[in-house]
Amino acid sequence: MQINLNNSDRLEIELLSRGAANYIYDCNLLVSLKTSNSALTQEVWVDGYEFKCFLEDLEKLQSTLNGEALITSESPGELLILVKSVDTSGHFALQVELGRQIFIGPEPFWSKVSNAFPLETAFLDEVCKEFITSFADIKNA
Repeated sequence: MQINLNNSDRLEIELLSRGAANYIYDCNLLVSLKTSNSALTQEVWVDGYEFKCFLEDLEKLQSTLNGEALITSESPGELLILVKSVDTSGHFALQVELGRQIFIGPEPFWSKVSNAFPLETAFLDEVCKEFITSFADIKNA
């Protein structure tokens, strides 16, 4: 799945594998966030049930134009994707955080890319459809 957020910013998500055959649990994703200022690609694990709920929440957000949809990685701080309504006039926000913890000697440090993008109602439809179509197997499991 690829979403071009504007001329220079892009979010890509690929489902690499699932925890076990025919189970919804544990989805291994390859997530890339590329902006005009930075780029990071990270392999993350998300809970399959939470991913399914995220997709269902996107459908609700798309139909009611109110609320939010949120997914985070199983390991804290590696992934956050939030799509939410910010007012009653059809303005939405997409927030993406992607990071990895690295150790330098015994000290932990974070390398992160974080950005927020405005979405109008028509573009929200595109984003929701892209997620739901690309990950239909998870949503329908």
